[in-house]
Amino acid sequence: MRIYLYQAFASNNSGSYTLVGTFKDEATAEEVARLLAEVSAAHSAWLERTGGVDDGPSPLDELVKREGLRGNKQGRNDDWPYYDDAPRVVAAGLQVLFHSTHTLTMPAALGELFYARGGRVQMELDHAHAEIAVEFDFWLPHGQFKDKDARREKLDAFEMRLEKELPAWTTRSEADPRPQIEPAWYHGEWGSRHVAVVFDDLVEGVQGVRTLARDMAVELRFKIWECPHGVPDPFTLLRGPTIEE
Repeated sequence: MRIYLYQAFASNNSGSYTLVGTFKDEATAEEVARLLAEVSAAHSAWLERTGGVDDGPSPLDELVKREGLRGNKQGRNDDWPYYDDAPRVVAAGLQVLFHSTHTLTMPAALGELFYARGGRVQMELDHAHAEIAVEFDFWLPHGQFKDKDARREKLDAFEMRLEKELPAWTTRSEADPRPQIEPAWYHGEWGSRHVAVVFDDLVEGVQGVRTLARDMAVELRFKIWECPHGVPDPFTLLRGPTIEE
């Protein structure tokens, strides 16, 4: 009798996926976010029901056809999350953020839709393993508070309220052993204000800041990046001294 012993390690090696795009107006951004949220939920439900082997058209196939996009049978196999909730979407001003916490990759049709609706892709983080940092740039609408002191007071009030609300979106859960990353605040040129954060829930955090900015009539935009692996504080440079003008 011959006995064979094997030792193996397997992993799906999946990371997160984040797509950010911008549009010419807020109405278009809101419409694209709504459309993607509906398709995301429907396509995830279709995959769970069929396993992706159904020969019939999927919700994503129907979107591709309806919007005149390219691609055939996207969103199957490694092209969509199988072991996580449906990807989520949020619109913030002129921007749309699409995020999946656990996938190998996502279909190219998502970015193509942005261009088809008159927008453009600003950032795609495909298969990120580290935390996603979000940097917000905020200012007052053009023409409001021409007095410098009034403008500064308005932005100071927004910063104070945002600083008070941020712990609800950035504090890690008790099950997460990683050290807490504190937000980094700094001022840019032409009086712009910035804050860089790592949210416990990316979509929830961006949505919360968007809502607060709307309530206080403050304009904002954001950009994202993947934090360097193993670095305790990815915002060290942002916390350093600024150059005197």
